[in-house]
Amino acid sequence: MATTKRDPSNTAVSSIMSTSLIYVEPQESIQEAAAKLIKNNVSVLPVLDDKAALIGIFSDDDLLVEGVRLHLPTVFGIFAEFGAWPPAVKHYETQLRAAYASKVADAMETTKTASVKVNDTIETAATIMHDLKLRTLAVTDGPKVVAVVTRSDILKFLFGE
Repeated sequence: MATTKRDPSNTAVSSIMSTSLIYVEPQESIQEAAAKLIKNNVSVLPVLDDKAALIGIFSDDDLLVEGVRLHLPTVFGIFAEFGAWPPAVKHYETQLRAAYASKVADAMETTKTASVKVNDTIETAATIMHDLKLRTLAVTDGPKVVAVVTRSDILKFLFGE
């Protein structure tokens, strides 16, 4: 079966970008961000300010780091079961509750963020992803993020679906 060759150097990102923008804001809790990742079956969310400008990226990697950092040791469960909360454990419980209130701003990646413009080519997007080792790029129209494009979007374009 013959396939039509698709030209990433002559096709705009706008032809493959996700049209419904799913994002988080820096003041959202880690739990809210985790719920968005899971509900939408995505691994990366752009973090946007109140003007829809890209200020960071929140990924499942950030969530794993936060999850490990917030892991409750088994001993906490044992103390809780018997109602025995020594002062030291109470102190850790207080710290843990404060950490669980962490915001996206505390965990997001700000150094490895990149974007492409709506009219940039798919080839440009793929090159940026490759060079920076990114899975997702924000797509901008002027200063505002309007969509994202993922490695999967590019692969579907190149190999058909």
